[in-house]
Amino acid sequence: MSPALHTNVNSFRRGSVHQDTHKSGPPALANKIVSLIDKTSGFFGKSVALLIFPMSYVLVHEVISRYFFHAPTIWAGDISVILYGTFFMLASPLCLRDGIHIRTDFLYNRWSTKTKGFVDLFIYVIVYLPVHLVFLNISWHFFYKSFGQGERIVTSPWMPVIWPLKFALPLGIFLMLLQGISETIKSYYMWRHGEYYWLKTGHGADEEILECTTHNT
Repeated sequence: MSPALHTNVNSFRRGSVHQDTHKSGPPALANKIVSLIDKTSGFFGKSVALLIFPMSYVLVHEVISRYFFHAPTIWAGDISVILYGTFFMLASPLCLRDGIHIRTDFLYNRWSTKTKGFVDLFIYVIVYLPVHLVFLNISWHFFYKSFGQGERIVTSPWMPVIWPLKFALPLGIFLMLLQGISETIKSYYMWRHGEYYWLKTGHGADEEILECTTHNT
């Protein structure tokens, strides 16, 4: 990026995106809610990312033991499934926050900011939030029953306890529900004001900024 374009990008981030926010931008409460939820998703997502190290070790250990020493373990497969399942569930809210989940971009990117906001708001309110409330209730009972029984993986000769993995289900869905609230707030202000007040790739902000600054140079 050229220095001039870089300057315009920074100027756009500081000025154009947030221009007149003291008149029409989100209230302080909305900013606080979005900031708190986004930081929470970031904390869990980045913390659980550390599981990549024990997962990698377990898989490498199993491969070496199995193919070099002909001594496969009875625990590596179970540990990798438990760690990856936890990783998948608790990192999902961060993916939602940063727009990493799959979207039909060939349609979405053609829409105006207000249209994007309206469609996102409709989906979050009518589909996403109600469905996640149902999933949260189901997954909590799923975990609670497993915890009460001290459930183990009976198909494994090692038979490890499975309820810690099942606890990741309601926890992950709860975090997804929280992030959904944050995205609903963002979508509402996208629809109402046609502005990106929170610069996240999931809402096309970076593409919009680059496009505007390119046309202005």
